[in-house]
Amino acid sequence: MKINLNEVLYAFSLGLDAVEYEFLGTKPGHSKRLAALSIITGKAIGLTDNELIDIAAYSILHDNALTEFNQEEIEYKKYNGGRAYSELDFMIRHCTIGEINTKLLPFRTNNRDVILLHHENADGSGPFRRLSQRTPIKAQIIHMADQIDMHFNLLDQSPENCNAIIDYVRANTGTLFSREVSDAFCGTFKKKHMKCFAFDNIDGFLRSSIKHHEDEYTPQEVRNLATLIARIIDFKSHYTCKHSLGVATKAEKMAFHYNYSQEKTIRYYLAGALHDVGKLMIHNSILKKPARLTDEEYLVMKNHAYYTYEILKNLKGMSDITTWASHHHEKLNGQGYPFGLSAKDLTQEERLMTCVDIYQALTEERPYKSGFPHQKTIQIMQEMAVNGELDTSIVEEVNAVFRFYHLSDQPSVTEILRADY
Repeated sequence: MKINLNEVLYAFSLGLDAVEYEFLGTKPGHSKRLAALSIITGKAIGLTDNELIDIAAYSILHDNALTEFNQEEIEYKKYNGGRAYSELDFMIRHCTIGEINTKLLPFRTNNRDVILLHHENADGSGPFRRLSQRTPIKAQIIHMADQIDMHFNLLDQSPENCNAIIDYVRANTGTLFSREVSDAFCGTFKKKHMKCFAFDNIDGFLRSSIKHHEDEYTPQEVRNLATLIARIIDFKSHYTCKHSLGVATKAEKMAFHYNYSQEKTIRYYLAGALHDVGKLMIHNSILKKPARLTDEEYLVMKNHAYYTYEILKNLKGMSDITTWASHHHEKLNGQGYPFGLSAKDLTQEERLMTCVDIYQALTEERPYKSGFPHQKTIQIMQEMAVNGELDTSIVEEVNAVFRFYHLSDQPSVTEILRADY
């Protein structure tokens, strides 16, 4: 399967930025601005084309572990009297987890320790106490870009702001930033570069400033990409920590059942992993609410399917994946969302993804219910088919394929309070 990894990550950055805003208060567009700053500095310092491609990708992924760290901290609090991790613990853990996660992807150059050490200061005062001489140059560049974007409004294109940024970098040379990185940045950064950070210009800059390639990914490499993205999505909430990969796995099994080609099957798997990417845009106060959602909260929750579409819609060569992923809440009777499509609009693949998503959701524990066993799940889906929501033939095929799965034998008496699957 051909994939332009950087384009996928640029699209995914919308969700990553929403997570950073919720957890850390960073400004919208943070990841892309880091990528742009890193490219500008990387070119000045002499990085190769492949290194520039990778540093842009790593800039997007620099805080990929925030959702996973958040769940880890919740568990930590349970066993430590509600005490949270320290700031140092946060730095070490999210960098360590993020480093492990990025090893899933096939990058072009050596990127060892880039995520792990992207918070290190030149004088060795960072979380891992690494001096700049022992910190990869890409990690140093991303660290400087991160600090600049945290301290300045890069949408302010005034000469004064540009000069203030240069003065800040120079003032922190030898402490936060190495002389090598500082000199490269200050020697090349000009007011003209400020224009590239505008929301209307950033995508064009990222596409035009470095080479882009569509690479052939093996099925396992696609699985690894899907796994990384699904982990980020699912760790947003304890109650969905296995949902996206569960949908992807079951979508793949149904694809085998329907004799999809190998190429189509792996694309369908990826669509399953991506279907809830829009939930990164939904605040945890709603995602993790342990009670019935209000009507207003439910309307917010429903937006996640549209956000999935918005995040994926511009991915070249992935229109089928975008459709399969973003239509997973559409119903045959036209009562679904986000587009209110009906039977005449929905292909077999879209109908199947809806069924797989509902099956996975019903068999999972949620804040308001225990996971249903197979028999109860199929009964609910059959009732939905009778009501004109689901494709009856697909429900029966799902029943046949998953009948012998080892699911909980203890049905819950708790009613589904809100159909947020």
